[in-house]
Amino acid sequence: MKKILRTFILLIILIGIYGCEEVDTPSYGIPTITDVSDITYEIGDDIPNYLNGVSAYDHLGVSIFDITVDDSQVDYDLAGDYYVYYRVTDSNGSKITATITITVEEKDVAPDYTFPQFSGIKEITYYIGQDIPNYKADITASDEIDGDLTQAIIYDESMLDFEQAGVYTIGLMVYDQSGNRKTDTFTITVIDNQKPIISGYNRIYHYIGDANPVYLKLINAYDQEDGDLNELIEVNDTLVDLLTPGIYPLYYSVSDSFGYDVVQVVSVQVMENDQTHETDELNLFYINDTHGSILEDDSEMGLAKLGNVILDEYTQNPYETLFLSGGDLLQGNVLSNYFYGSSMIDMFNYMNLDVFTLGNHEFDWGVDVITEYFNPNTLGTLANYPLLGANVFYKDTEVRPDYVDAYAVINKGDLKIGVVGVIGEGIESSIAKSRIEDYEFADPTYWTNYYTKILRSEYDVDLVFAIIHDNDSYYNNAVSSGYGDYKVDAIFNGHSHSTYVDESSGIPIMQSASNARALGHIEFSINNNQEVSSYIAQNLNAYTDTRLNNEYFGLATLINGYVSQIEPLLNEVIIYSSQSYGKTELTEFMAKIIREAADSDVGIHNSGGTRETLNQGQAMTIGTTYEIFPFDNQIISAKILGIELIGLINNSSVEYSLREGLNVSDIVAGDYYWVSTNDYVFGNYDAFQDYIDIYKPGTVDRIAFEDELRRQALTSTQFIID
Repeated sequence: MKKILRTFILLIILIGIYGCEEVDTPSYGIPTITDVSDITYEIGDDIPNYLNGVSAYDHLGVSIFDITVDDSQVDYDLAGDYYVYYRVTDSNGSKITATITITVEEKDVAPDYTFPQFSGIKEITYYIGQDIPNYKADITASDEIDGDLTQAIIYDESMLDFEQAGVYTIGLMVYDQSGNRKTDTFTITVIDNQKPIISGYNRIYHYIGDANPVYLKLINAYDQEDGDLNELIEVNDTLVDLLTPGIYPLYYSVSDSFGYDVVQVVSVQVMENDQTHETDELNLFYINDTHGSILEDDSEMGLAKLGNVILDEYTQNPYETLFLSGGDLLQGNVLSNYFYGSSMIDMFNYMNLDVFTLGNHEFDWGVDVITEYFNPNTLGTLANYPLLGANVFYKDTEVRPDYVDAYAVINKGDLKIGVVGVIGEGIESSIAKSRIEDYEFADPTYWTNYYTKILRSEYDVDLVFAIIHDNDSYYNNAVSSGYGDYKVDAIFNGHSHSTYVDESSGIPIMQSASNARALGHIEFSINNNQEVSSYIAQNLNAYTDTRLNNEYFGLATLINGYVSQIEPLLNEVIIYSSQSYGKTELTEFMAKIIREAADSDVGIHNSGGTRETLNQGQAMTIGTTYEIFPFDNQIISAKILGIELIGLINNSSVEYSLREGLNVSDIVAGDYYWVSTNDYVFGNYDAFQDYIDIYKPGTVDRIAFEDELRRQALTSTQFIID
C-alpha cells in the first residue's frame, strides 16, 4: 500500500513540471519563463534578440527581470540546429531553465545576374618622350549590389612598351561577389615622336633680271604633334647669288615643340635668258635608256655623235633648243659604271641637258649615289640640271628623297616650259629589293596631273612636257587627254627600249630606243599665244640626220679623258670567245659561276641580267664583262625547301646549274637545298622568302665572271662554256 502511495505522489510532481523546463524547487514554489519559442536564423542577419517578448515570474507572479541567455553552442555562420538556454533564479533561490532550438539556415538570396560595369575607359595616344600617362586614373568599376569594385580591377598590360612605337591593347577584368565577370579593352597608341615635315619644296629656277624668287611659295611645314608650323619656317639664302649663273644651296628650317629641328636643302639654279627673244620654234631632243653607252659601238652611236646634233642646234639657237632624258642613263657600261655614273653626269653637263628623269636602274648602286650628283653642296661632280621623280616617295609617305624634284621650269626666250618627270608604277619589281625597300612609286598619272596643274596655275608656263620611265598606254592616253590646267604638249616614254613616235589626243608620244641607238627629235612650231601650232616628230639616226655621222670635238675630248683613265680595262684582252654564245647560254654559265662562288647545290641567274651575246673570236675585256653582266649584283646563297626550288627551276625567267650528281628528278619537295643567286633574284622571287639559313660570300657576279675568264686564260686563249 505504501509503495502505491509513493508512486502516486511522484506522478503528481512530474505533471507539475512546465514543458521541458528544468527546475530547482525548494518549498517556496517554482519560477516560470513564458513566451519562449524556437527560432529560425539566416546567415548574415543580425544576431536574434532572444529576450524579445520573453518574461519570467516567481511562484507568486512577481516579475523576474534577471533572465540569462546561453547561446554559446550556436555557430551563426554554419547551417544547423542548435540549443539556446534561458535561466532564471527567484529571490528564494528557486531556479528554472528553458530550452529552445535555433535553426541556422543559408540566406535564401535571389540569384545575382547583374554584371559589374566599367567607366572612364578611353583610347590613349602617347608620344615617346612625353611623361608616361597614368592611364588607370579615370577608370572605375562598380556593381549595383556590391558597389565600388575599382580596387578589384585586374589589368593585362604585359605587352605594353612605352619606348617602342605600336598599338597596344590593354585588357581589363573585374568580378563581383557573386562571381559575375566583366571584361573590356582599350588601346594605347605609342607614337615615335616625328620630326616636322617640310613639303612643297622643289628646285628653284631664277633667270637673271627677273624679280627675286618667292622662296616660301608652296612651302608648308607640318608636325604630327604640333600641327601647322608654316609661321615658324625660316629661310637661309646667304649662299645664293642671284646675279651669277650657277647652282646654290637654299636652306629651309623649322623646329617643333619637342625641340626637333629640321633643315631641308634645295637647289637654286640661276641662269641667263633673253626674254626679248621671240621663240616661235622649239627643237626638243630626247634620249632614254642609254645604259652608260658613251662610246660608239656598232649601232650605238655614242654620246659624242648625239652631242654633235644637240650642241650644233644649241650653238645656233640656244633659246630654241631643249634636251630632255627619260631614265636608265648611267648603268650598264664600264666607262660609266667604273665612275658610278659621274662620267656621264659630266658629259651631260657639257651637252646642256635640261632634265634627268629617274629610271629603275638609277637605284642599282643605291639611289643616294645618284642623288649626290644633284646635291648643291656636293664635293664631287655636280649636275647642272634637275633630277625628276615626282612620284618617288619614301614608303608610306609623300616625301621624296633629297635632291629628287617633281618638276622643272625652263625659260627659252619668251617661252616658259614646265617639265614633269615620273617613273612607272610597279617598276619597283625591276629593282633589287634591298635597294628599293624604303621607297615606292605612286600613281604616275595622278602626280603628273597634280604638278601639271601647279606648273600652269602657279608658274604660268606656256608648255608642259611629261616624261615617264615606262611604256604605259594607260598613262599616255590619260595624260594626253588633259585640258586646261591639266594640258600637256608631249609625252616621252622609256624603259622598254622601244623606238616609236605615236600620237594620242593630238599629242606626240615618243620613245627613242636605248643605248644611244636613236636620238628623239620633235620640232614644235609656236604661235603668238605661246602654244604649239604644229610639230614634226621622229627618231633620228645617221641616215636621217647626217650630223650623227660626226663627233662633237669638245665632247669627244672630254670622253677621251675618261677613257684614258681606264684604258687598260677597255683594251686589255683577257681571252677570246671560242664560238658564238647567246644570252641563254651565258645566263646558264653565270648560274654555274654563282653556284661555284657560293659552293651551293644550285645556282640561279635571271635572263634579264644578261644583256649581250658573244661572237666567235671576240676579244673579251673587262668592258665586255660590263656589257654582258652590267648590274654588279651581289651573290647570295640561301637554304630553301625543295618545293620552292622546283618552282624556281621551272620559272622561264631564270636558268639554273646543278652541282655534280644532283638531277632535277632527285630534288625532294620536303628537303632543304643551298641555292645561290644574285641579290635581285633573291629579293624579288618568292622562292627565297622562307629561307632557313643564308650565306653571303661577298662576291659580285660580274667579278666572279671576270675571275673565271682569267682562270681559263691561264691555260688557253679560248673562252669555252662547257
